[in-house]
Amino acid sequence: MSLMDKTNNRLLIHQDMEHVTLEQSVEIILTPHFYTFIREELDINFSYQAKQIAASLFDDYVNNLTDYQYHVSKCNNNWCFYAYNIEEIEKFLEGVGIEKHRVSKIYFAQELSSVLDKPIQISDKNVLKTIDDTVTIIPLRFMEEDTEFKTLNLAQVKLNSGVSLGAAHSSFIPLKETIILSSIFFILGTIFILEGNRIKASISNENEQLVELIDENPKYGSTLLRTNILETYEPIDKNERAKRQNIKDIAKLLSANSQLTALNIRKSTIKANIKTSNSTISKQVIQSAKAKEFKSSNSGSEIQVEKKL
Repeated sequence: MSLMDKTNNRLLIHQDMEHVTLEQSVEIILTPHFYTFIREELDINFSYQAKQIAASLFDDYVNNLTDYQYHVSKCNNNWCFYAYNIEEIEKFLEGVGIEKHRVSKIYFAQELSSVLDKPIQISDKNVLKTIDDTVTIIPLRFMEEDTEFKTLNLAQVKLNSGVSLGAAHSSFIPLKETIILSSIFFILGTIFILEGNRIKASISNENEQLVELIDENPKYGSTLLRTNILETYEPIDKNERAKRQNIKDIAKLLSANSQLTALNIRKSTIKANIKTSNSTISKQVIQSAKAKEFKSSNSGSEIQVEKKL
């Protein structure tokens, strides 16, 4: 049995569901077969803070040999934590005929807790019901014969906290931050190209001038003179290479929680301002910058890194 809402394109996923055929995208709601749930009352304000401690909360509840992803949402005055393995979920979905590209959003059945005051039958083996504010799977054989089952209309259920299939694979960087990072890397890539073209044009012009000069003055074609010219341009090449390498090193300091706000490249120095989301990220950026031999200074949530070329 599968609970599918044809209008709203939502599908309740459980272990005993039948094979389905889809021609449109769907939002899936995972039953507790596919996730481990913990509710905690914590003195924190933001979800990214809660997500940082999610793995430690599940130490005693999940198999440490399995690669889990974590989702966090606010539940009234508490925090709700979910641990799940996206590869196992994808494998199951493919087994029942649901292609990955058809899944537009993943939700968790815990969000149905307010509407499951009465059980719903999800298969000929199991029912779904809220017990102590937690959505739970109960074997059908444990229910009394006169149990009244509820009909669930997924289209009328308000779901607030979900995750996209792509974000589940790399939950550290959601779509918004991915776009920001892509923009930063595009800007840096453009800088590389422009700087490379400028250097190429400069060297080309100087070479043309050198050929003309040698044609007009054959004595300038001596080995000694060419050596002197090489010694003149070699430091310039070395300096430009250093610029490009240091820009790459700065790019490695950036993440979803550390964003580039300014980049200043001079003849002898390179400076960058990086804004971080919290003190922990600031420390990580400073340590990484130090490893790349950058000098760094911290002013609130913004870090300035600098290196002489």
